[in-house]
Amino acid sequence: MTTKLEKEHLDAVASMPCALCGDSPVHVHHIREGQGLSQRASNWLTIPLCPSCHQGSCGVHGDKSMLRVKKVTELDLLADTYAKLAQDGYMC
Repeated sequence: MTTKLEKEHLDAVASMPCALCGDSPVHVHHIREGQGLSQRASNWLTIPLCPSCHQGSCGVHGDKSMLRVKKVTELDLLADTYAKLAQDGYMC
């Protein structure tokens, strides 16, 4: 069950541009890094990704080449997401 605070956080992430390419609109992606095969990350461990960077053939659910091109990991994108939320005055 999603709490009110989690919903507010997910809405804030959904309002951001894509963490990889800057496009909008975005999907809210639960990071997979550090998770077991069938585990889903917490709602707090989410990043904004456009449909292409999320589920496209080069995206994080594809061959992950966008991550390699940008030389970042999902954890890097998560840190950037939190930094931008804090910069915009949103505090979890």
